[in-house]
Amino acid sequence: MAISVMKRVTIIAEQANKELLLESLQELKGTEIVPFEEVEEADRDVFFDGAALNSEDSKLNHYTLNKIEEAIEFLKQYGSQPSFIKRMREKRKVYSLQELETEVNSMNLESLLRLVSEKRSELEQLRQAITELEEKEQFLRKWTNLDFSLKESDDFKHFDVVVGSIDTEDSTEFIDNLKNVTDEVLIQEVYYTEDTSGYTIVFSKEHQEEVHEVVRRSNLSELDYEYEKLPKEELQVVLSKRKEMIEEQSELVKRFKSNRQLLSNLKLAQEYYANLIEREKASQLLLNSSHLFILKGWMDADEVSDNIVNINHVIGEDNLAIFTYDVDPEEDNLDDVPVKLKNSAFSTPFETLTLQYGTPKYNSIDPTPFFSFSQVLFFGLMSADVGYGLLLFIATFIPIMFFELSPGMRKTLKSFNFMSVGTILVGLFFGSFFGFSLPFGVMDLSAQVIEVMIFSVALGLVHLLVAYSLKFYLTMREKDYGSSYLDALQQIMMLIGGGLMAINLVLEIPILNTIGLVLLLGNVIGMFVVNMIVAKNPLIGFGQGAFGLIDLAGMIGDIVSYTRLTALAVAGANIGMAFNLIVGLLPPFVRFTVGILLFLALHALNIFITYLGAYVHSMRLQFVEFFGKFYESGGKAFKPLSPLEKEVWIQKNYNNK
Repeated sequence: MAISVMKRVTIIAEQANKELLLESLQELKGTEIVPFEEVEEADRDVFFDGAALNSEDSKLNHYTLNKIEEAIEFLKQYGSQPSFIKRMREKRKVYSLQELETEVNSMNLESLLRLVSEKRSELEQLRQAITELEEKEQFLRKWTNLDFSLKESDDFKHFDVVVGSIDTEDSTEFIDNLKNVTDEVLIQEVYYTEDTSGYTIVFSKEHQEEVHEVVRRSNLSELDYEYEKLPKEELQVVLSKRKEMIEEQSELVKRFKSNRQLLSNLKLAQEYYANLIEREKASQLLLNSSHLFILKGWMDADEVSDNIVNINHVIGEDNLAIFTYDVDPEEDNLDDVPVKLKNSAFSTPFETLTLQYGTPKYNSIDPTPFFSFSQVLFFGLMSADVGYGLLLFIATFIPIMFFELSPGMRKTLKSFNFMSVGTILVGLFFGSFFGFSLPFGVMDLSAQVIEVMIFSVALGLVHLLVAYSLKFYLTMREKDYGSSYLDALQQIMMLIGGGLMAINLVLEIPILNTIGLVLLLGNVIGMFVVNMIVAKNPLIGFGQGAFGLIDLAGMIGDIVSYTRLTALAVAGANIGMAFNLIVGLLPPFVRFTVGILLFLALHALNIFITYLGAYVHSMRLQFVEFFGKFYESGGKAFKPLSPLEKEVWIQKNYNNK
């Protein structure tokens, strides 16, 4: 099995050593702390729940972390960020938790947050002021042609003036209505847009009431001009202020970009407070008394000895008591035991696919080592091109070797790196390189489609046999003999029988056909017999056997499903050849100029489609055809107390005793 054997751990120590113990466990990254069940009535006066401890400190730490994260997001928005390649290649610093705490305590975090808050507020005020000036600018630009002061118009004795704007679609009717009132009216267009138009209307005071009535009925919005200067002059003032503020904003942003240390310090503080909060959460799961506390959790059995040595070194062997217990399948609820996967260097990267389907149960098996090779093979079959495989290999190998990756990203890239090797090897098998035929190759994807399909189905048959064999193992381990035959052994025998009959069609060996036919018919009869034996009522058992015939049809569908390996391989190869043919038809000069770019673009498209199809359909074969036969998810993933490690790596510190 590739599921680690777990041990229950109980630690009893003094309250004074609690924080130091939690720090040590967090650095070790190998202990999942679990809550205690309800405390016995007699012990309630002695022990109390850890959730009530330091609630105010916990709130303050959460508040501080939120402020730090807000400050980091703000600085990322305006600060200078190195290129993606540079960020990925930059080596992370390594700290112990105590070294990280010392570093954060030395940076005066409160003043850093206050500085960022002040500059953020200053930048926000500048942005608002610039927005207001832009709105003023927009307003003034419309009225630039207004060449007199509205206040001066108040002194006119014989004339009155109205300045305002109206919807452009209503402007013609408005002008006609004004002219119908009197011919002694001067209408001057100040500005025009698709939405609104601005006008200056000068008229005799004798017609003041009639004109204002037209203005009112036409919903003319009279100009509310609050400035002393004319629009043209005021616009220059606004533009000058806006320029000054933009320069001030740019200078402020430039200072942010040059101060990379500020962002670096805040990221360290984020690491520290995130780790501190995780320890606080763990502390709330402990059972506490005034002087002692009890910690209960899980450790990988292979790591228990090393972890105990490290803990004793940090805390002191005389200052705590550690008890370990093996999992007892008879007494323990195995659904509560956390699951940690442990596989070979080849299979480990494919654990991410297993976990996408679901975590296996502790008493089950990890399917990862059983499907890793087939995943590489299926992906390779459906992409099947040396050139495509080399590109994927290089694209994954370089970051694996030279980039600073998170564990999850490293696993993912390694899985694709292994699958690229499958693509290269299968590409050599079929003799394909960017759609061109190599001078060697065991099979031809274009000329031997039927043979390739038979090969794909044969691989599928082996894949299904492995799945049913695992099901047989699980049911026999549980001593469920009826299920071991009906859900596993029967299918294994029938698949072997069908395979022998298929071999006879090619090699013409009659004995194989006879054996295959006996296996098929014998297990059909066996299906009815075993169902009737297992069921309490023979008639019900016979009915279940009849329904089992439908499952046999489903098995045929499962086998046919593996023809997708051929379909995608042939499709990708022929599309690549078609693209090469298109480029080859171009005149020589065009072929070696524009044709090169066209070749790259077309094959880039085919690579994307090919790899997308290969990944999705290979996962489909694993999840449906393989996992569906035996794998039962629903386990509880192992979640040890661990540091954040988003920006730095945390190492064990042996000198913090």
